Amino acid sequence: MIRARGSSASARLHPLAFAGGIVALTLGLVGWAFAGGPASIEEVVIVLDLVVGGTLLMTSALVGRARAAELRRAGQLQVLQLAARRMSASLSSEEVGRAVVEETRRFIDYHNARVYLLDQPDELVPVAFEGRVGAYEKVDLEILRTKLGEGLTGWVAKHGTAVRVDDAGADPRSATIPGTDDVPESMLVVPMQHDDRLVGVITLSRLGLRQFDDDDLRLLLILADQAATAFSGAALLAETRRLAAELRQLLDMSSALSRSLDPHDVANLMAEHLARAVGADVAQISDWDRVNDRVRTLGCYPADRQAAVDPYYDLSPFPLTRRVLDEGIIAVVDAEDPKADPAEVALLKREGMRGLVMLPLIAKGEAIGVVELTSKGRPEAESGSITLARTMAHEAAMALENARLYETARNLADRDPLTGFFNHRYLHERLSEEVVRAVRTRRPLSVVMLDLDDFKLVNDTFGHVYGDRVLVHVADLIRSTLRGSDVAARYGGDEFALILPETGHDDAGRAAERVLDAFRASPFAAEGRQPFPLGASIGIATHPRDGRSGAELIAVADAGLYDSKDAGGNRVTASADPTTAGSAAPVALSVHRRSGVTAVETAEGAAVELREA
Repeated sequence: MIRARGSSASARLHPLAFAGGIVALTLGLVGWAFAGGPASIEEVVIVLDLVVGGTLLMTSALVGRARAAELRRAGQLQVLQLAARRMSASLSSEEVGRAVVEETRRFIDYHNARVYLLDQPDELVPVAFEGRVGAYEKVDLEILRTKLGEGLTGWVAKHGTAVRVDDAGADPRSATIPGTDDVPESMLVVPMQHDDRLVGVITLSRLGLRQFDDDDLRLLLILADQAATAFSGAALLAETRRLAAELRQLLDMSSALSRSLDPHDVANLMAEHLARAVGADVAQISDWDRVNDRVRTLGCYPADRQAAVDPYYDLSPFPLTRRVLDEGIIAVVDAEDPKADPAEVALLKREGMRGLVMLPLIAKGEAIGVVELTSKGRPEAESGSITLARTMAHEAAMALENARLYETARNLADRDPLTGFFNHRYLHERLSEEVVRAVRTRRPLSVVMLDLDDFKLVNDTFGHVYGDRVLVHVADLIRSTLRGSDVAARYGGDEFALILPETGHDDAGRAAERVLDAFRASPFAAEGRQPFPLGASIGIATHPRDGRSGAELIAVADAGLYDSKDAGGNRVTASADPTTAGSAAPVALSVHRRSGVTAVETAEGAAVELREA
């Protein structure tokens, strides 16, 4: 270990010793001369030899000492160069901090070294620590945190001036670190500055008084300048890497979103990418239904959360969510903050979460929805993750808006303008997709065909305008009986078709009965006319028992529909189970109830009881 202690004092003593020797020798010669002088020329020669020899000896000693000091300084500079090389090669602030405390020990003998970085506006955060003696060996970095102006470290950070303190306990600027003892201690504290900007502080301590000298301070200042440059480079590298990672996340999300124009698919992808990017446990994407003053859940992460989330919720009980949409603000909620919005806090606690960040989805200058990111931990109001989430939400909002516009345009092309149901073309497309899915998942799929009874009489008697109103009423009744996964279509005229995913034969029959029950309970009532009773003939078919393609299922269900009409209408007809022995004649499920039991008639007229109603 190269030490600088005592070098300046030795440098001062060498010329003094040399001058003192010359003076002493001169005084001796003068005294000798007054005492009688040389008795012969030989004595003069002897005296001159002594003078010259002594002078040469002292000169040689002085030169040797100077040479040693130069070698020591050269060694110190070499150590500093190696330290600078190691620090500049470090890729993170933590690596630079370790290099500082380890390399400093090569030329300054300390007991404790601490390296702080400034965290704006006034926090000094320790990034490296080295303790070598007793209580210095193990210290929790958290208790070393300090602020500008606090203690000697904070004072140096605030004033940008290095200090050497021979007795830290007696210095009024010093402060004892919590959990440590007051002991006689010397300190060196130097600022790290880069481009006239404070980067941090290096603090060295050693037990005992007057343990450091000016050479130690000088060397530490040189190292601090090099460390400041290394820390700035590491910070720049970290920022570059962060921006590159964020750009990759944005590109990945944009690429994923570009592959779909379905709003739900887009929203689910948005939720997944946002949650992964910012470390949220749950993400939810909703669009804003301004007309009904509510938001509609479009996508969630994790995906299985979708089933547990209400498809719609009103805004009136959630004023903070309304502010996010109305004002375009970012809202951060901590469930443990007594000042937080009580409605949001109650929701968080019910879901076992603590933090919530809400961001508006803004497209073309208007809020179209909201992003909700929830986490089990404390939300970071000023963290870079919120900035990233805002950037990603802004990017994703346009993709979601494009998907919504496409959905609207597609709906106009795929839907019957009178009833709002899908049209004939869409029915066949969707049924083909559902058949493929049923085959893949090995789950049942049913089709229901429905035709209104005596509807031609309505048109002929009351006119087509009245008939259209009846069709709208019928569509509303059918819609009220369906699940969210069911698909309703106007097949043509007064004929309707229903696709019932994951629905077996018996459940399809029950679904058809619910439609007939709704018709019977809500006859069409027009102004100035008696209520008009509604009835329908219905046929059902189930994959794979009745057919393996969409066309086959529709053909079987349509045949059942006509069997219902031939049997008098207002009933459901299903083909017999092909696995059952005997006649394969169609089966009619009568809607006439008897003692709570649904009657079943075969085409031959034999009555059996199918199930309890």
